[in-house]
This record gives sequence, C-alpha cells and structure tokens, in this order.
Amino acid sequence: MLTQTQYTETIEKVGGYYNFITCINRRLKELRNGADPMVEPETKEDLIDLCVREIEAGHLHFHIGENEIEEASEISF
Repeated sequence: MLTQTQYTETIEKVGGYYNFITCINRRLKELRNGADPMVEPETKEDLIDLCVREIEAGHLHFHIGENEIEEASEISF
C-alpha cells in the first residue's frame, strides 16, 4: 500500500499511482522534445516538479479507458 506522500492529493487527481507516473513520463517526453510548459516554470525547477504542478493545476488528465493523458486544451498525446 502506498503511504502518505507529499503527492498524495495529486496522485488521487489522476486516479492512482500508476496514472500519476504515466502522466509524468509522457509529459516529460513532450517537454524534452520542446513542448511549452503549461504553468510558469520556477527558477531552475526540475522537469518532474513542473509536470506535477501541471497536474495540480488541472492541465493534465488521465483517461482510464483510453490509456491516454490529455491536456486541458483538448490536445491528446
């Protein structure tokens, strides 16, 4: 069982730990390929932290039946 972490609420937003890791992984690939951040980056912020903040802000969603994540702007990856 997953213990309480600093990301517990964020993990619940996307439906669980697997979905959380999947969202971060797919979004990291996009950011590394030149995609623009959907939240204002903080100084020298780690890309993983940026992805977490995008999820917290409601910009990324995981669609369980489709096994895809989607930006709030309706663009699917």
